[in-house]
Amino acid sequence: MTPVIELKKVSKQFKETVVLKNISLSMYEGECIALLGKNGAGKSTIINLILDLFYPTSGEVKLSYQKKDIGFLSQKSRFPDDVTIQEMLDFVASFSNRPLTNEEINHVLQFDSKKYKQLIDTCSGGEQRLFDMCLAILNRPKLLIVDEPTTGMDTSTRNHFWQIIQELKNSGTTILFTTHYVEEVDYCADRVILLDNGIIQADETPYHLRTLNKKKRITIEKSSYLQLEGKIKSLLKEKTIQFENKQDVVVLEFQNEQTSVVLKELLQIGLPFDNVEITNNSLLEMIFNNQFDEKEEE
Repeated sequence: MTPVIELKKVSKQFKETVVLKNISLSMYEGECIALLGKNGAGKSTIINLILDLFYPTSGEVKLSYQKKDIGFLSQKSRFPDDVTIQEMLDFVASFSNRPLTNEEINHVLQFDSKKYKQLIDTCSGGEQRLFDMCLAILNRPKLLIVDEPTTGMDTSTRNHFWQIIQELKNSGTTILFTTHYVEEVDYCADRVILLDNGIIQADETPYHLRTLNKKKRITIEKSSYLQLEGKIKSLLKEKTIQFENKQDVVVLEFQNEQTSVVLKELLQIGLPFDNVEITNNSLLEMIFNNQFDEKEEE
């Protein structure tokens, strides 16, 4: 199957700043892909390259869709301060051969009839984002690209937005969206491309992404740790365990397959588990939480 979007060994540099570093990715018709990463990871730069708004410093970008077949929702909604909702809808629809019907528009916006006479500039931030989304799909695009789409939306509007995205996906629209909200990849993404510092760290399904580099974290109250500090430090030297000393707790982190052995030895040295928390940690959480930046305590 031929990709409809393809980046081959693409790098992008702005003056002295390297934003993307030799990345390659492919996207196929009908897929819904999430570009996930912290702010500044390079997500918007990839979108601008696909839309031909930026040129790569090196590498190649291929796109099978014509511009008329692409819908785009940018990070921020910007509208004239003297135009009503209906006037903007009519203006954008005039450029399409088969725009959305009034019924379809009402389904997306869920506005009452009086709202359409209102100036866009007087709508709430969430309403403006939803309206901007409606404009992006007014021409029934084959490819929809949305950049940080739910900024400014309340919970109800956000849930409705993802329902619309799911409906578009079900109808065969190819969708690429960026987000830094980890939970949003579960709504409809077939694949998640995880970006960190301009490098693709993973290209996986949402479920499998959470299993990459999976580790266990044991959080111990400082008072319990201090009573067994010598024995725990001896255990740290014997095993490959990362150690983080916080104000009121200490945190041990180790590979998932070490769990049984580490727990057994902690029990043997007499660690009380009444106030101990055991959690999972993965590549995803480590990138977003910047965990264990400090070196192991001596």
